[in-house]
Amino acid sequence: MALLAVDVGAGTQDILLFEEDLLIENSARMVMPSMTVIVGKLIDEARLRRRDVFLSGTTMGGGESVRAVKRHLEAGLKVFASPKAALTIHDDLERVKTMGVQIAELAPPEAEVVEMGDLYIPAIKGALESFGLEMPKDMAVAVQDHGFSPDRSNRIVRFEEMAKVLDSGGDLRSFVHLDPPPLFNRMAAVKETLDRSGLRSIIMDTGPAAIFGAILDPHYAEPALVLNAGNGHTIGSVVTEGKITALFEHHTSALTTDKLHHFSERLCNGTITSSEIFEDGGHGAHVVEAPGAGEIRSVMVTGPNREHFLGSSLLERLGPVISAAPGGDMMIAGCLGLVEGWRSLRG
Repeated sequence: MALLAVDVGAGTQDILLFEEDLLIENSARMVMPSMTVIVGKLIDEARLRRRDVFLSGTTMGGGESVRAVKRHLEAGLKVFASPKAALTIHDDLERVKTMGVQIAELAPPEAEVVEMGDLYIPAIKGALESFGLEMPKDMAVAVQDHGFSPDRSNRIVRFEEMAKVLDSGGDLRSFVHLDPPPLFNRMAAVKETLDRSGLRSIIMDTGPAAIFGAILDPHYAEPALVLNAGNGHTIGSVVTEGKITALFEHHTSALTTDKLHHFSERLCNGTITSSEIFEDGGHGAHVVEAPGAGEIRSVMVTGPNREHFLGSSLLERLGPVISAAPGGDMMIAGCLGLVEGWRSLRG
């Protein structure tokens, strides 16, 4: 089996060429800027040249790309966008127009065209081929999708969907999609890109992909508290018998070590509420079953911002704190979760 796994984050896209007959340590991998960072840079370069831009392509993750759009408008330049690309900025196109973005099907002749999208497959294919590697026909991709919600907070909508999956069992397979639910338009855009390229695919959310990858670390012991400190978001989960039974999600920049311990302890005890996370600026929380903080046998910490929390004496009160590095590389935790997701659904 040859599978290309791509974990798309706020700052990086982590890419693993998984080949079953190779040791994972010998597998080709790349940590590259995510497309939202690349798109943001292209918009900024156009701003410095005093050029208007037209956003073509499809819906993608926001973050740096949206911040660059705002900088462009603040500089007195024009931003045009196709309807699908404009949904990157906000689910309500009327609100996008109010910001100053002009919705258009075609690029005005004076505008530079910037293509939106979470995947640029030709670049990945070209990078592999430059080292004599063949692009697989199977691909697994993780993106964080807040869900299409023009009228309600997408933080609430996203976590309502997460809660449904936990209530239905919380096992790995329940987080894997051949065809994403209609609510998730970012995932749908990725799926369209993959289909156009003739690739077989699965799609997952980045949070569960990282969790199910982290528990492949040989030091993992259940019940476990698994923390993924990403560039944009931190997700905390309780994993028992290979299932996620409790979960919270917050913005990494808003979490201190004290706050992370507080929420993690309440998660493990089953006393955390979604409202307390949401009111603190995070996404939410949901508990199906919690073992109690005293029963946690390992605290697995992964993600590019893990150093903020590793070595915390507060977290050590919950259990042995381990820097999870499945396959010897923390940055491919999400990719390995995708590999396991592929196996669970595609075999």
